[in-house]
Amino acid sequence: MTERLEAEREQTPLWAPREPRQTRLDERPPPVSEQRAVLIEGATLRLREFLPSDVDGVLDIFGDPRTTREFGMPPFRRPDAAALVEQAREGARRTPRSHYRLGVSEIATGELIGSAKLIVEDQSAEGGMVRVGYRSAEVGLALRADRVSVGHSVEIGFLLGVLGFDRLGLHRIWSGFMPSNIAAQRAIEKAGMVREGRLRHYGHVDGVWHDIVQYSILEDDWKALRGY
Repeated sequence: MTERLEAEREQTPLWAPREPRQTRLDERPPPVSEQRAVLIEGATLRLREFLPSDVDGVLDIFGDPRTTREFGMPPFRRPDAAALVEQAREGARRTPRSHYRLGVSEIATGELIGSAKLIVEDQSAEGGMVRVGYRSAEVGLALRADRVSVGHSVEIGFLLGVLGFDRLGLHRIWSGFMPSNIAAQRAIEKAGMVREGRLRHYGHVDGVWHDIVQYSILEDDWKALRGY
């Protein structure tokens, strides 16, 4: 929520109580870098790397005020959409990788319908008594306005959990929501995430301060949901 290109938090439940049907995980070489691409598939949706051809799809998501108003930000213009795609591709080229900004597409059609992110916090500080943010990451999600409230967020949240906990070995994943979205907070609590508190004036967008209600899920919570 701190800047336009970081505002990708979907206001619907993230965490699935059980694995989607026929969930599978794969890795393939990306066309944009020497690093391995992320490709994680669920029952109906996949998380994948952004492509240069996704600019129009990103604009369909963030160019719609129905989406951006939940983030306290104005709709994207085309240069903003192009910048997000380039930022995602640049993050995929970095070693070690800490920014996973991924497209959400339908398996059946290949159509881009959303944008998800997992941002691993800085792991460089060592030697102190307390390591803040150790094995922790922020997740966010935005769906195209015509794909909201149809159950996609639960499946996408599960796929982000696969990436964060199963593949990256994280201990804690967190996300923030606008306080005004009470329905989303109730839903995400039912989905297994725990409310940690309200961060006053945590986000600043276009001269306006926003509070953020923060939730998290820990690896023990994830193991319980997965039945490990």
